[in-house]
Amino acid sequence: MLPPMRGLATRVLRWLAELLIRLYYPLRSLQGAEHLPAGGPTIYVANHPNGLMDPLVLRVTIGRRVRFLAKSTLYGNPFGRLAMDAFECFPVYRQQDMRVAEGGETVSRNEESFARCRAALAEGAELALYPEGTSHSDPQLKPLKSGAARLALSAAQEAEDGSEDGAAGRAGETAGAGRPFPRLIPVGLSYRDKATFRSAVHVVVGAPIDLAPLVDAYRADPRAAIEALTAQIRDRLDELVLQAETRDLLAGIARVASWTSRAPDDDAPDARYVRTRTLLQAYPRLQERNPRKLAEVTQIAERYASALARLGVKDPWQLETPRVSPGRLALTALRAVLLVPVAVWGALTGFVPYRLADVAARRMTRDEDVWSTLKMIGGAAFLTGAWLLEAVALGAFGGWELGLASLVVAPFAGYGALRFAETLGDVVEGVRHLAWRARGSAAAEDLARHRHQLAAAVADALRELSP
Repeated sequence: MLPPMRGLATRVLRWLAELLIRLYYPLRSLQGAEHLPAGGPTIYVANHPNGLMDPLVLRVTIGRRVRFLAKSTLYGNPFGRLAMDAFECFPVYRQQDMRVAEGGETVSRNEESFARCRAALAEGAELALYPEGTSHSDPQLKPLKSGAARLALSAAQEAEDGSEDGAAGRAGETAGAGRPFPRLIPVGLSYRDKATFRSAVHVVVGAPIDLAPLVDAYRADPRAAIEALTAQIRDRLDELVLQAETRDLLAGIARVASWTSRAPDDDAPDARYVRTRTLLQAYPRLQERNPRKLAEVTQIAERYASALARLGVKDPWQLETPRVSPGRLALTALRAVLLVPVAVWGALTGFVPYRLADVAARRMTRDEDVWSTLKMIGGAAFLTGAWLLEAVALGAFGGWELGLASLVVAPFAGYGALRFAETLGDVVEGVRHLAWRARGSAAAEDLARHRHQLAAAVADALRELSP
């Protein structure tokens, strides 16, 4: 491919990938934005729960031109190389993947990549690394690899050695012909339901890890300094990433955190994250100090969850918030009606490809951490193919103008179908809410009492753990 064409292709692919992330996870929230630097070399270290989605989610959510390290197997075909070039990635070689690489040893090839990373940092680039080394769906962090610490310390040493004034370099500024000092920033990614289309993700940015105290130690004993920094990265990620012994426990505590907020406004993503982390930290302490109290809280939570499921209540806060305005509900219903024509077209051309993408993803892998990646790629491929076939068919029937028009309109029709489904869901929930309120349902009052009972039990348990 000629350089100008390749450059255009990478820009289009990058735009499309980021657009798909925005469609797949429309609810993206950012906490700790004050820790993001204004500019200059930065290394983000994050947990890795969701395959290729993680780097794209990070890039889109923080709004930075973040570059990534990607395993060498992703460069094994022309499309993969184009995709990696679109995001200016650097290859990482694993021993089991060396059959893909053309000659060389794993260590030497990785050192070449690290040298390129350090050169990019010297020019002010921002990089993201995932020190767990692999994506996974485990409820706890995996042991960290040392590569992130090694890159950070070697880049910091080069920056300090290249500065005429080491202190200036450590302050993130350049001195003379020196280099800016890199920042190392931990990041926690938390998905509400990572494999579900139109779900939510919460990104928490932690305070930077100071590399300056470790540079001299790195010169004296690189291995010990790398181990120390890796342990520090682990400690910081432990503070940011929501973890539990099992996935069911993690999901259950997250639900309890949402249910026991003081008010609906306290269930915003950042507040929910903080409360979930508080309860996760309290759980093992309560289990050790007062298992009877823990059993009591668990029993109340299970009864409440059963009641919600039995009555078909997805959002219990609707029972305790002000009445839905009939006028607002009518306007929402009108929007749904206006979307019907375009939604029908979008559904006819998009529903089958969408379902095929889901089926294909589940047949290709049982690893939940890559389902969303495969669904996003497969959905884009199947939908594009369906739109092209539709354009060819209409072009053969009514002329190329009609075929071209259908190809242009098809993506908007697909989005219209998506918005129709979501708007119709809002209408249904609004009607259910009005019906509950109109009946003055004793069940609704009983659910509210159960929720308050659960909130009181959790608050009492937290007070018991207070020093």
